[in-house]
Amino acid sequence: MSVAGQSSTSNPLNPTLLRVQDLSAICDAMPLAIVSADREGRCRAANKAFGNWFGVADNDLQGRALEEIFGAELYSRMQPQIQAALAGNRRSFGIHMRRDDGSEHSMMVHCIPRVHEEFLEGIHIAMTEIADGKIFQEETRRRNAELEQRVKERTAQLESTNRELEAFCYSVSHDLRAPLRAVRGFSEVLTEQYAEQLDSRGKDFLRRVTDASLQMDNLVEDLLRLSRVSRGEIQNQEIHLSPIAEDILLGLKQAEPSRNVEIFIAPDLRAKGDARLTRLVLDNLLRNAWKFTGKRERARIEFGRSEEPSAAFFVRDNGVGFDMAYVNRLFGVFQRLHSPAEFPGSGVGLAIVQRVINRHGGRVWAEGAVDSGATIYFTLPGNGLS
Repeated sequence: MSVAGQSSTSNPLNPTLLRVQDLSAICDAMPLAIVSADREGRCRAANKAFGNWFGVADNDLQGRALEEIFGAELYSRMQPQIQAALAGNRRSFGIHMRRDDGSEHSMMVHCIPRVHEEFLEGIHIAMTEIADGKIFQEETRRRNAELEQRVKERTAQLESTNRELEAFCYSVSHDLRAPLRAVRGFSEVLTEQYAEQLDSRGKDFLRRVTDASLQMDNLVEDLLRLSRVSRGEIQNQEIHLSPIAEDILLGLKQAEPSRNVEIFIAPDLRAKGDARLTRLVLDNLLRNAWKFTGKRERARIEFGRSEEPSAAFFVRDNGVGFDMAYVNRLFGVFQRLHSPAEFPGSGVGLAIVQRVINRHGGRVWAEGAVDSGATIYFTLPGNGLS
């Protein structure tokens, strides 16, 4: 056992030194891993088994921190017991550890206060392997209990946050939208009853007020829709996606019958998920495709399923597209890559899509190029698309 301050060349007849040397030889011969540390948790002495166990040469142990030798993860689990020993209380406990070679071991650890002339100088730590695995089972139970407690605490925090979010949404839907409706209502009254008393500039100002209040009301509605998709339980069931896409696009074509749009919908596309939320995904994606192909003489919108490089549903269009340098902004709330003057909207639609897909355990991503269209891919459980 390497001990700081001792020399093997000292007087061999010194009985005290002989006892220290004998004790060091005994410690080195033992299968237990033994280390002594000071109050700052730095190694002052260790036997060969300890160095071998942690893969550290004897001459590299002196002065090194226990946390560095044990590793941060193992040390964090041992630290409460080490601190107790440094406070003068002996501790014995079981622990499960993984060595650098990947092997797993159940260990019995003893943390013993190191006292000299009533002064606490540090601690001794002795570690020995337990072959029957009982310590591992005990630690596993302890970890599971700690995990359950953390889950309970986290669940309580989430429930509290959800209650606060519901209160906020109620406040927004009632307290904020009421004055917006008042602004719109009085603006419409002014337009209908006092238009002849206003010059062209006054009428333009009034129109802008009406448009701004309507846009603000739409933004509030989109925020409420985004918050609603984050709450509530997912009702999993088999969903026939193709008829839903056909219904959405039929409604869009009826609203703008003059547009020339080629529509391709793959037959019999199915998935598992919440029918209401999945329809919301398709509605947002198909409406976006319809909107961003608005300036094309011959627009094309396709809903299908790809197999390469990975299986996914997709909505593809030949519209204005986007620069892939900004793809990370695409799914953010209020993140727009085109001005409202070019294409109306709040910039919340794709954020809603991502939120719904994430809640289902799927993925969503986009590909596109400027003036060459865009493709939004997404996965849902079922049919290998998760």
